[in-house]
Amino acid sequence: MKRRAVIEDAIGETRAAIYEGRHLVEFHLRRHIETAPPRSRDIFTGRVTAIDPSVAGAFVDIGSGPAGLLKFSSRKTLPQLTEGLLLDVEISRAAIGTKGPNLSYVGEASRDKIGAVKRHDLREYLTLKYPNISFENTSVSSLDDAVERQIAVKGGGSVTFDQTQALLAIDVDKGEAATPLNSAIAAAQLIASQLRLRGLGGLVVIDFPNLRQPKQRTSLLRNLENVFANDPAFVKIAPISRFGCVEMTRSMDDLPLDARLNDRYGSPTLETRALRALRRLEREGGVNAGAKLTLHVPQDILDWLKSVKFDWRAELTNRIGARFDITLGEAVNVSADR
Repeated sequence: MKRRAVIEDAIGETRAAIYEGRHLVEFHLRRHIETAPPRSRDIFTGRVTAIDPSVAGAFVDIGSGPAGLLKFSSRKTLPQLTEGLLLDVEISRAAIGTKGPNLSYVGEASRDKIGAVKRHDLREYLTLKYPNISFENTSVSSLDDAVERQIAVKGGGSVTFDQTQALLAIDVDKGEAATPLNSAIAAAQLIASQLRLRGLGGLVVIDFPNLRQPKQRTSLLRNLENVFANDPAFVKIAPISRFGCVEMTRSMDDLPLDARLNDRYGSPTLETRALRALRRLEREGGVNAGAKLTLHVPQDILDWLKSVKFDWRAELTNRIGARFDITLGEAVNVSADR
């Protein structure tokens, strides 16, 4: 399948939108100012800290974040594991919440201490994930609108996403849809596309409108299997419960887009708000060529810009010139003075 990545090197972050043919299927984001948490496909030298037969694996300290889990079955060539052993591992699933990363064995330790061996930037990661992908450099502004909590369903109704510590809960509201089955089938297509687009997964519970007839339930289940058939993630769907809910799992190898942009309550993080403010200033700089620009921001964003450990001012100057000031204001706003 022909895939291309529209990619943007923005101030403080790299964004990518993945297309299969003409269809937008995935968003990806890498923040440059993160404290470099281990990401999927990165290689680390780690030290075995504990052998745990109850999980059929060993816990490995890689020097960043919680210890990762290395399953005994990860590689046929896995050596005899003992506490204190150094070895190279790959992040097969990044740490999510309080859960450490999943690891796979790469080989003997290439360093004499724990830590990163190879970190991949977003282009490298996408090339490893999709070897024949092509790249196009342009803006990826649509990413900002991709994490809405509630989304309208074509034909009526809506789908609401609520991420909890244990699972992703999805509620389907029939609304003005003609029938519960029509609403459920339309919602299933939307849910499948949203989970892949945003990188959502883990344990997912979907509350569909009540379908009383067995034929309707069978039709919905088959439809769910069809809409997830081309998802590159591993998806497993359980039968519909007597309460009309579907439990499913979708594998994740990295943090979802929602977790990168928003806090646990679905509101943009301070980091997200600050980078969006800089993005707005850059955009105004392109529209108002030669004008003196002033970015007004609330106190928390101003404090963040003063304390963050990357040179956003130099990046911005390189893009629009040294013709901007940043000052305190009640809300994010840009004024231009010619």
